[in-house]
Amino acid sequence: MDKLIDLFFKQCETGRVQIDDFFYNIHFTINHSLNDNVPVITVKNKELFYSYIKQFISLFNLSQEEDILKKLVYLFSNLSFSDFNNIESYVKRNIDFVQNRLFENKNIPFFVFFIEISTKEYYQESPYCFTLNITNCVDKYELPIISYGISNNICYIFAIQDKNLDKNNSYNKKIKRLLYKINSGVYAVESVEYKDYKEKDSSYYPENISDVSPSAILSLSIFLKQLSDLGITKVKVVPFLPIRYNAKKEAYKRKINYLIKKDNLSTTEQEEIEQKYLNEHLRIQNNLTQKFLRNFFRINYHFPNVEIYSTPFEMDEYLNINLSGFTKNDDILNEMVLGVEKKLK
Repeated sequence: MDKLIDLFFKQCETGRVQIDDFFYNIHFTINHSLNDNVPVITVKNKELFYSYIKQFISLFNLSQEEDILKKLVYLFSNLSFSDFNNIESYVKRNIDFVQNRLFENKNIPFFVFFIEISTKEYYQESPYCFTLNITNCVDKYELPIISYGISNNICYIFAIQDKNLDKNNSYNKKIKRLLYKINSGVYAVESVEYKDYKEKDSSYYPENISDVSPSAILSLSIFLKQLSDLGITKVKVVPFLPIRYNAKKEAYKRKINYLIKKDNLSTTEQEEIEQKYLNEHLRIQNNLTQKFLRNFFRINYHFPNVEIYSTPFEMDEYLNINLSGFTKNDDILNEMVLGVEKKLK
């Protein structure tokens, strides 16, 4: 196993890990720097580090080298900034993530419907995702999934993603109309700057809590309620994964190089297209990060006792949340979350 791990790290130094016929963009070095653009993982105790990696791999009963390498790609694609200097703790935390599957299948009332809750294996940003469906026992409306991991009684949330592809049938349209009522009253509390933007009196797009998906807010509210019920009150929201960001950047670079060769671009044209793609990459990542974080500030609007006690890079790189004050509030969202069967006026 040690030789396979060594091989993996050697490939990571090149920025390309090959598994069968596939290549994965994952670029870092161990304990030495190639250049300022390549992240460096600091290993303080190699024996402990490798033992944790092997313990992590052992959780999956894998025998094929290709499958083991895929798990290593997953593991080392999801580092946050601070993890590069605390890599042993990072791998140990991921062992905890795999071993902590706390959410059992259950149904909760949702007006005349039910919400089905389940945890499924995911292995993208995290080993599990929290899934929810609104159902009348015949039809289903899939709510956005939440990828998460739990370690040391702390929940790390990595993503909220909408997987519902079929939104045009009559049942889904009915649920969407119901969910839209979550937005009631929100716009009234927005800033003057945001209202100017929405009314096209300004091109400046300010911070806001309106530009979120109601279905994502419902998913997140139920998830946080489940955490609170289990006594997990500390949440860390992970806003940025640099290895994944750089992997997409590498894909852009290959596309740029292809266009340069294909169209025989001049030096000036090369610089222009490189800047264009870099700006687009930054724009997309910024939009994704801001929209992700916006969900939690919206939660704070509906549930003021959910305490956001530090934003990213104030205390650490996470958005830190305390759920110890998560209590019932007399608003439409909480009625949905707690299953109060009322007719909406």
